[in-house]
Amino acid sequence: MARRVLAVVVTLVAAVWLATYLTSPAVPPDRPPDVTGVVAGGPEAPALGSASDPYYEGMWLLRGDPAVVGADGRRLDADALVEGAGVEVWVQGGCAESFPVQCPVVAVRVR
Repeated sequence: MARRVLAVVVTLVAAVWLATYLTSPAVPPDRPPDVTGVVAGGPEAPALGSASDPYYEGMWLLRGDPAVVGADGRRLDADALVEGAGVEVWVQGGCAESFPVQCPVVAVRVR
């Protein structure tokens, strides 16, 4: 009986994990980044500097709890957003019209 329960539990956990893995969006998204630039401000309050599109200049890079990944695609901690690091940024949804602009950031790739 205990083995049967264990087998059912393991099967359910595997099914949930697999369903989550197969339905989660690609990180970063499978499209060109919305903007590129460098990290300004460092890991405490990383913002986008030298933005390829001036509209995004000064945008906070951690708004929306984005995935942070390295050039090889591996996930990184937000501490990787050090001042001067080159980044590619993907946003999704509407941006709050302010200065700096406030956009929900989906992913940040550190180059």
